[in-house]
Amino acid sequence: MAERTERDVLHHLIDRCRDGERGFRAAADHVGDPALKSLFTELAAQRKRFAEELLPHLQRLGGMPDAEGTGAGALHRTWMVLKGLVPGDHDHHILAEAQRGEHAAWRAYEDALDGMLPPTVSEIVEAQRDAIRKATDRIHAIDVASTIAD
Repeated sequence: MAERTERDVLHHLIDRCRDGERGFRAAADHVGDPALKSLFTELAAQRKRFAEELLPHLQRLGGMPDAEGTGAGALHRTWMVLKGLVPGDHDHHILAEAQRGEHAAWRAYEDALDGMLPPTVSEIVEAQRDAIRKATDRIHAIDVASTIAD
C-alpha cells in the first residue's frame, strides 16, 4: 500500500465526515421515531462541525475537500433510503445502516491515528474518534432497546 501523507489522511477524514453528515440527514428524513430523527439531526450537525474543525489543517497543506463526498458514501445513503422503503420496521433498518456507517467512520479514524499526523491534529482526530465511538454506542443502545421492545 502506498504511503499516505498528512494531506491524504485529512482529506479522507473530511470526506468521511461529509458522508456522515449527509447520511445522518438522510436517515433523519426517513425515520418515523421523533427521538431517532433528533439523534440523527444532532449527529449530522456534529459531523459538519468535525469537517469544519479539520478543514483549516487540510487547507494549510494546500488541500481542498471534495464538494460531494465519496462515491461509497453516496451508495451507503442510497442503500439506507432503499432499506427504509422496504415493508416492515423502517427505523430498525435505518438504525442498522447507521451503525454500519459509524463503524466504518471509526475505523477510518483509527487508521488516521496510526499515521503521521502532528500532535495538534492528532488531538482533534482523537477527540472526534471518541465522539464517534459514543455515537456508535448510542445508536447501538437504541437498536438493542427497540429489538427488546419488539
